Amino acid sequence: MVERACPVCGGCEPRTFCERDGVRFVRCGACRSLYQAAEPDRARLAEIYARDYHRLRGHSGNPAIEAVKQATMRAYLARLEKLRPPGRRLLEAGCSAGAGLAAAAAAGWQAEGVEPAGDAAEIARRRSGVRAVYQGRLEDAPLPAQGYDVIVLFDVIEHIDPPHGTLTAIHRLLRPGGLVLIVTPDATSLSARWFRSRWPHLFAEHVILFSRGGLRRILEAAGFRVERQGFAWKRVNLDMLVHHAEIHPHVLSGSVIKMAGRIAPRFLRGAMVPFNIGEFYVAARRI
Repeated sequence: MVERACPVCGGCEPRTFCERDGVRFVRCGACRSLYQAAEPDRARLAEIYARDYHRLRGHSGNPAIEAVKQATMRAYLARLEKLRPPGRRLLEAGCSAGAGLAAAAAAGWQAEGVEPAGDAAEIARRRSGVRAVYQGRLEDAPLPAQGYDVIVLFDVIEHIDPPHGTLTAIHRLLRPGGLVLIVTPDATSLSARWFRSRWPHLFAEHVILFSRGGLRRILEAAGFRVERQGFAWKRVNLDMLVHHAEIHPHVLSGSVIKMAGRIAPRFLRGAMVPFNIGEFYVAARRI
């Protein structure tokens, strides 16, 4: 089988990384990103996203998940404020069921969202208190050019192949000097190399898993200057980890996590701690 060129940098010499759920992932020999060897199966992806996707994948519908998503958003907003965005109008692309939007609005941001899944977009409007949630793709949403000071994407860009149109849309929507914050799995992380096919971020809908260099490269090509990059320390609690272990049986140590959830007292199950299993963040400014 002849693999396609890397959708991030166009490089060649891909090498097989692993196969999972009938999808073969390869690593680009140039930028080190991981991507699906064949063109993504659009019919299969449409079926995945049509089935109450966010709840079934463990992104919403559980109080522990909502709590950690809000805590994570608050932490990243505090980090963004140190970079001095030009204002406080924020757009979350791929806002899921709206936990992050609720946290942003509570912190004083003028928050809006875009969410492709219609059911999740409606939940986000109802539960976050943010009415300006547009259902559809970012590129197609009726949003004002240069209308936003900050655009955030949490665990979103790995779903987009090719990513260049989305980055062009973000550049168009940001004011000059505005910031984009992206959090995504790190294809060159130790956890990716150790766990391989059991790495928690390998799904059929994750069509590109970026290296840090690969994401920097396409951001700079789209008109951004990378200002910060590092480990994506999310907030988690044991209740949330148990929920994910029950949904995703391939995750390494899932049985240990579930056992810990059964024996830990309630106050420990809800305690939030910083957590990273192979993700990174990039904050870049529109220039």
